[in-house]
Order: sequence, then structure tokens, then C-alpha cells
Amino acid sequence: MDLKQSFADFNQNVNDFFNFIADKLKNYKNLSIGEQIAYPAVGLGLILILVSLVMFILS
Repeated sequence: MDLKQSFADFNQNVNDFFNFIADKLKNYKNLSIGEQIAYPAVGLGLILILVSLVMFILS
């Protein structure tokens, strides 16, 4: 039962994290300039990491 509860807690934490990000992005124009720059930069970084992994696997 402890493992099941651990997965449930982890799932709840992940959902809370993505809900926080979604709420921030709904009010994108009200964010500070630093946040407006940071969110796309982090997203671009994640996309570039995924592309590099695919290219590494395919080469």
C-alpha cells in the first residue's frame, strides 16, 4: 500500500506543477518581463534537448 500511496503523491505533485505553469501562462501578459523571457527560453531548451537526443540516436 505504501508504494501505491507514493505513486499517488508523486502524481499529485506533477499535476500541481503543471497546473501552476498553466495558470501562469494563462496570464502571460501580466507576468514580469523576466518571466516572459524565461518561460519560452526554458521551453526552447527542452525542445533542443529532445532534438539532440533524437539526432544522437539516429546517427
